[in-house]
Amino acid sequence: MRRAYRLDVRLAVVVTVISVLTLIGAGTILSLEFTRGQFAIEERGLSTQVEEWAGLLRRSPGGTIVFDRPAEPSSEIDPPYTGLLSGTRPVYGYTVTDATGTVVDRSDANAPAGRPGPADPEPVLSSGPTLDGTGPVLIAELYVPEFGVWLRLARSRSDVTALTNTFFAQSLEELGWAALAMLVVMVITAVSIVRFSLMGLRRVAAQAERITFDNLGHQRLAGSSAPAEVQPLIAAVNHALDSIRAGAVAQRDFSIHAAHELRTPLADLKLRLEGLASAPDRDAAMQDIDAMARLIEQLLQIARLDGSSDFSLQSLHLGETVAQVLQEAAPRLVSAGWSLEADGLDLPVRIIGDPTLIALILRNLLDNVRKHTPPGNTVRVSISSDGTLLFTDTGPGLPRGFPRSSFARFVRGNDDTRSGSGLGLSICETAMRRMGGTFSREPAASGATFGMAFNLDRSSESG
Repeated sequence: MRRAYRLDVRLAVVVTVISVLTLIGAGTILSLEFTRGQFAIEERGLSTQVEEWAGLLRRSPGGTIVFDRPAEPSSEIDPPYTGLLSGTRPVYGYTVTDATGTVVDRSDANAPAGRPGPADPEPVLSSGPTLDGTGPVLIAELYVPEFGVWLRLARSRSDVTALTNTFFAQSLEELGWAALAMLVVMVITAVSIVRFSLMGLRRVAAQAERITFDNLGHQRLAGSSAPAEVQPLIAAVNHALDSIRAGAVAQRDFSIHAAHELRTPLADLKLRLEGLASAPDRDAAMQDIDAMARLIEQLLQIARLDGSSDFSLQSLHLGETVAQVLQEAAPRLVSAGWSLEADGLDLPVRIIGDPTLIALILRNLLDNVRKHTPPGNTVRVSISSDGTLLFTDTGPGLPRGFPRSSFARFVRGNDDTRSGSGLGLSICETAMRRMGGTFSREPAASGATFGMAFNLDRSSESG
């Protein structure tokens, strides 16, 4: 079975991945925009620079063209960019070219190669290699008509890339922790929002955990606090519960009607057999009829318990309720050869229960004693002040491996179908569950011991 995932964990992972990708994408776009903008700045700077430096051209006494380049030490560049651009080399390179393409004057580094373009009095921008074979460089050329030459000014393109990288390295160093903190805050915020949004769904889950077969008739999921996306699921679950409830009611009604219909023919058959002369076959048939009658009676009890509509819980004196049941059942048990002892019936223990269900439990337990223990054994019923009732017999006890709780229906202690139907203990457990208590098999050195834990009536104690 595939393990269910947690929505808050998955959302945290998704938000983290999306945030990281967003930061990377934003950094990439910003880098591209910065580089493009930096190139535009460099091109404008070159255009201005070539116009300014065109005034530095002069003709020497010998008639040659001379360019008086101003000093441009790289140490004047502010850190941390010093050395990252052109190092000890000049930032700008130049050539002075005549109409034949002859280089009249040039710089030692970054001197642009290539023939000049048209004689344009406005700066013309281009890109190309240097005379030294390095590059590429950004080139701004300007025709100077009074000298009939072209001044070509160049700037290394790698300087722009280095400047961009340096800018982002410094930005990452200064803003990286802020970006990481922002990412953590985004993840925590997203997870908190999901947890808060799922509170209504958790309430619905808690409601679902409280729905059992016992309260199926009146418990449903209330989805008013759940998100709208879950409302169809809640409605579908409630519809399914309604269908289960309808099926349970139909099954219960069928069991009740079938049991009632079988009572009359069994009673008639028993009367006819009693009128016959005693014989082994007749006695065996009578035993079968008694077993069938008891099974039918227990099916009726199970059906009524499953319906859980004929019983009302109230405050009871446990000792008095048990004494009344034993007073009715003791004569038949004692006359058949069993002994009955009771202890704690006079204790002032008040519980929340139903007298009909308590009588049903004790009668099934006493019936089991008559079915499964030989005459001469003793039955002891004791009540404790904590609302616990113990039912003990001195018979052979239950088989090894018989469950201590959660007694399944139609599970017998032996293979003799005439000895019982396997419903008695299940009826006892279901009846105790209807009263909010528990029914279990208790450890015993010999015989069988069953414990019933009732809920105490605390209101009577405070009063």
